[in-house]
Amino acid sequence: MSIIIKDLDEYEFSENIEESLREDNISESCYTNFKDLLVETLIHEIRESVEEDGWKLKAFEKNKEDKIFDAFMNNGEIKVLLSKKNGELKKVIVKLDFSENEKKKIAETYVNTVLEGYYYLDLCLFTSDDEDDNDEDGEINVDTTAKILSREVYGILSPDEIKAKFKDKIEEAIKIVFNANNDDIEEE
Repeated sequence: MSIIIKDLDEYEFSENIEESLREDNISESCYTNFKDLLVETLIHEIRESVEEDGWKLKAFEKNKEDKIFDAFMNNGEIKVLLSKKNGELKKVIVKLDFSENEKKKIAETYVNTVLEGYYYLDLCLFTSDDEDDNDEDGEINVDTTAKILSREVYGILSPDEIKAKFKDKIEEAIKIVFNANNDDIEEE
């Protein structure tokens, strides 16, 4: 028995992203991560796939997060251990076989959802902390945001692809975040 996974439940993935963007998560760690959220969703997909045949997912290889993510990025394989109620165990190979278009679609879902998380953008992404991302004036703009987001999705989408697809949404997010910040400043 081998399992092949070629696509991702985009709704589940989007829900995982939104959960990571909730204010309580961000204020504690300022952390959302494409890799972690993708791996979490893939584990859910694998679990659902094996349960259809009456098996339960018992264990993954060591360092499962890195191995699952590498398998996703390189269309590779991972090994899992399955069990049945009667105690029967079985090792199977899970092949992650995502087309480049499917990978881009997943990255687009991530970018699109993150761009709607204004609290996260304000506290974590639009901070001007990374000099490599900022233009000569240290300003957050469409170009710097596209570079940051491209790195967040491990280059699956280039900064130019992000700009082409999300330019208006990035501009809107920048405007909303920085106008909200300006509204918070009281004049003396």
